[in-house]
Amino acid sequence: MASFAQSVIKPSGKVITSAQWKKMIDDDRPRLGAVAGQAARILPPEAFVIRRRVAGPNNASVHAKEVDGADVTEVYYITEGSGEQITGGSFDPKNRTAGIQGGEKYPFKAGDVIVIPPGTAHWFSRIDGHVTYIQVRFPGNVLETGKP
Repeated sequence: MASFAQSVIKPSGKVITSAQWKKMIDDDRPRLGAVAGQAARILPPEAFVIRRRVAGPNNASVHAKEVDGADVTEVYYITEGSGEQITGGSFDPKNRTAGIQGGEKYPFKAGDVIVIPPGTAHWFSRIDGHVTYIQVRFPGNVLETGKP
């Protein structure tokens, strides 16, 4: 049996109450104005973010090595709000607020999870008031494992 003197003491976890992260979002000012929404960055560099986006123009995005160097799968857990997300298709990188041509439309609401593999265009085509979601980024394409 190992004694306490031989054990490695690890730092404790972190609890962020709903009041704390909501205040973090309220206090955060988006770099790109309403288009980018607001975000409370919990773990840098944007690996774990709580975001709030409001109705109005939103940017279409795609994350891939060739585009922004981010070969990541994004996972969104919707905590508040509803709307519609479009994934797939294409968009004009010079006018990202124009949205996506093609792609598939998915309505979403609180409690839903959205998984966006690397290289997949995505866009909030409709937000009913606002949407708050937890965004986590994983390296590579987690969907290639064949498990949801």
